[in-house]
Amino acid sequence: MFKYKLVAVAILLLSLLNTTSVSAQVGNSELGAWYSYFFSTGFGDSDFGVMGDVQHRNYKVTSDFQQLILRAGLTYKIKQTPLKLVAGYSYFNSGTPGEDNSQSIENRLYQDLLWSQMIGNRISFNHRLRLEERFVENQDFRTRYRYALNIKAPLNSKEILPNTLYLWVAGEVFINGQKQTGSGNTVNLYDRTWLFGGLGYEISKPLRLELAYMREVTNTATKGQLIISLFHNF
Repeated sequence: MFKYKLVAVAILLLSLLNTTSVSAQVGNSELGAWYSYFFSTGFGDSDFGVMGDVQHRNYKVTSDFQQLILRAGLTYKIKQTPLKLVAGYSYFNSGTPGEDNSQSIENRLYQDLLWSQMIGNRISFNHRLRLEERFVENQDFRTRYRYALNIKAPLNSKEILPNTLYLWVAGEVFINGQKQTGSGNTVNLYDRTWLFGGLGYEISKPLRLELAYMREVTNTATKGQLIISLFHNF
């Protein structure tokens, strides 16, 4: 019963934080796109492993560079629990929308707590808590807190196996640890929410492909993104 209450609270939190910003939003009709490769592997029979991702993001589907992300972390599976710990580093090169070609660099450390649970026999809930330490070019050091919930359900089989098509929905909430960013500039404590919905296909045990639409919600604007992701577990 406790796990059902935990899930209900998580979903309610995502909904409330998203709703609080709706009244101030301005919609952006330009569809962007994120192209991503995620990888993970273990070290033999050890509880340690590595995971990471490479992402290229555009403000438009095929043009207007938004961001390049390179990320990798060391993982540790806690014995006799569903919990996994991650500690890693990320590199961000961020562009500016429109004709402005200026870019900025961010170096980021992060720590994750990951866990999964099954609801019934078919639906999986995957949780992630993340703490980030952000070193943004020409800004003060600051932190950020993130919670992500990813829900998957197979469509053509009882579980997600090779050749399985599945439905997935997800949400992630971002909270800033500090409001001051330097030079008298500030940000809100509530940073943004990401809301996803799409389909996935388990190609083989090591590979799966996901296609989705994501809506990014901030205090001032919303924007849609096409999400194409390849996951590789080797």
